[in-house]
Amino acid sequence: HEAAFVKGFIASAKQARWAQFLSNTKRRKEILNQLDHNLPYVPELGTEVPGSQDFPAELERLLKAKGAGPTCHVMVNGLKIDGRELPLAEALNAICMHECGAVLSC
Repeated sequence: HEAAFVKGFIASAKQARWAQFLSNTKRRKEILNQLDHNLPYVPELGTEVPGSQDFPAELERLLKAKGAGPTCHVMVNGLKIDGRELPLAEALNAICMHECGAVLSC
């Protein structure tokens, strides 16, 4: 999931660094910290979520409408669920209660 996320969503100039750091346990936190501040993603691939939909149930509906399955891979700084495959609803509940950025690969 993480390699596909990097290849598909991270700007090409940053892909090698992101792939290297995500796979290195000592550097992973450093790169995940960028989810909060300066994620070098390809803007055309993002979807802005209105504040009225920034709740687990609403986000789950939005993601499923875009083709998400019942589970997702979680990338998040500061939570024990980082790097795990979880049911989508469980992952959304955890990250919505957390103030750091996260990526769910569905």
